[in-house]
Amino acid sequence: MKTTPANAEAEAVPELALRDADKLLSRELRKAIAKYIELQREAVKDRRRKLN
Repeated sequence: MKTTPANAEAEAVPELALRDADKLLSRELRKAIAKYIELQREAVKDRRRKLN
């Protein structure tokens, strides 16, 4: 099968959409992980204050 410019473009679009979705998911995961880490840091600070 010959790859024409139209076919090549049609094949590339789903890959591009997947990469964008992966980037969005990665960004959301990084935000969630950063929020979780910050909450854990606050919890550790609170526990240290209670112990002292």
